[in-house]
Amino acid sequence: MKSLFNTALFILLQTAFAFANNAPTKNVDLPSGTLVILELNEKISTSQATIGKMLQMRVRTNVVVNGEVVIRTGCQAIGRVKNISKGGYSTAESITIELFYVMSVDGQQIALNGNEQTIEATMTNEPAIAQINTLITAQVMNNEEIDVK
Repeated sequence: MKSLFNTALFILLQTAFAFANNAPTKNVDLPSGTLVILELNEKISTSQATIGKMLQMRVRTNVVVNGEVVIRTGCQAIGRVKNISKGGYSTAESITIELFYVMSVDGQQIALNGNEQTIEATMTNEPAIAQINTLITAQVMNNEEIDVK
């Protein structure tokens, strides 16, 4: 009796996996210019950062197209420090960040438009600091097709 039950359970699980693996895929067109809101995963400062330093970010809110999530909250995004401007007598220090790509729900690297975000120090003679969770906005660079299953 026990082996009959195990056999039936095995057949049921195999059937369920077969249906799950053969589920039809659904593609959604992600248009260029779609807004992506990101936040920094790390604190950066003009006193410690260097030009070219790679920065990890994460998506702040889901990106939804036609009712389907194409970029999920928490997905990884990558950018870098493009420029560090040291302050002077009357100018504040600043850090310029550029964005490269974000991961979609199907694992694609989605190129982001060359948005640059500049963070300035609040006072002269102080370093510019971008705290963890600093918001950064970007737009999708090209039309992309995302498999949302």
